[in-house]
Amino acid sequence: MFQPPRGTRDFLPEEMIRRQYVISIISNVFEKWGFDPLDTPAFEDWLLLSKKGGEAVKDEIYYFKDKSDRELGLRFEFTASLARVFANNPNLPKPFRRYQVGPVWRYDRPGSGRYREFWQADVDIIGAPAGEADALCVAAACDAMQSLGFSEFFIRINNRKISKAFLMSIGVDKINDALRSIDKLEKIGKTGVVKELKDKDIANDKIKKIMDFLETKKLSDARKFVDGELGKEGIAELETIFEYIENFGFADYVKFDVSLVRGLEYYTGPVFEINAGINVSTGGGGRYDNMIEDFGGKPTPATGISLGIDRLVLAMEEKKLFKTDKTKTRLYIALVTDSVLKEAITLSKRLIAANVATEFDLMKRSLSKELDYANAKGIPFVLVLGEKEIASGKAKLRNMKTGEEKEISLSSIEEIKKIVI
Repeated sequence: MFQPPRGTRDFLPEEMIRRQYVISIISNVFEKWGFDPLDTPAFEDWLLLSKKGGEAVKDEIYYFKDKSDRELGLRFEFTASLARVFANNPNLPKPFRRYQVGPVWRYDRPGSGRYREFWQADVDIIGAPAGEADALCVAAACDAMQSLGFSEFFIRINNRKISKAFLMSIGVDKINDALRSIDKLEKIGKTGVVKELKDKDIANDKIKKIMDFLETKKLSDARKFVDGELGKEGIAELETIFEYIENFGFADYVKFDVSLVRGLEYYTGPVFEINAGINVSTGGGGRYDNMIEDFGGKPTPATGISLGIDRLVLAMEEKKLFKTDKTKTRLYIALVTDSVLKEAITLSKRLIAANVATEFDLMKRSLSKELDYANAKGIPFVLVLGEKEIASGKAKLRNMKTGEEKEISLSSIEEIKKIVI
């Protein structure tokens, strides 16, 4: 039998309902915070994707040629596409605030919470300098996390300028290589980071200084490790961000983490990573002030943060945060006899017009089989309809969870709606 390609999945209705629930809440929150929706193609020019992904993700991009021999790739995130859009539309009002939700693809090794096809929900602000805009994106993400039911999440924040300034001050030549190793501290631990730095031919005395630097817990303590304009600028930007996050009311959900630098090389300053209490990150982002200019646009500051839909669903399942039903259908009309099918269609049409999600029997099954079907599917209410009920204009409405039955008037759609929704 055929199976989904490795690293991809099918989502059956109950799973899809949960995913739609998460996407709907996040989208509503982002819109409340003043972000408008945007969509872009699933595939882009190969040069665009490979250029902005950096060496860390080049091998992970799904690459192909079309029938005209054009080199293309499936998007591995939304940021490069957004930068292309803005570079091509320089007259968009600034700041340009948008959110985007959809699938992205990476040819990565599948594992727990890691897939080759996965969904993201991004918010970005283009045109505003570091500080308030970064804080607003982080605050919107915090609101989304709270709205999904999370209470013990946190967002790690750092500034790549601080880390780069420190590495430059101690004479590290392969700065991007060192940053990629430092960023793995949570995954591979101190021993793993030390090994990677040694494998990159960084001297032992410099490695010791790096590990001492990674012990920094407070932003104020980072000052002693940086002595130059780049590092001071990075600290000042974070001080502004933390100040405004406190103004937004989310200070308890953010913390400074000097080991965080994010793997993608296009980040130019503040970076963020969301932790929802599971073993993998549930989102992240940062500032990318050079990207739009690199794509042919004018020099334009930009920042954003992304939530991983698949990992949020996983975290919510682990923490039992879902309050969704197995089905969207609220009412099933069970037919005692086929002779009332036309009446059932008329009734269902009236219920659907009143926004009551309704099903009726299509299989000419016995009443007991119909009840079994409604129960298996998780439909919460069943209305039993036969010739007797048509004649009297009244029918029994059964709550499938409690077994309680109530006689209702078939002409009173509002009464039925009030009970089942």
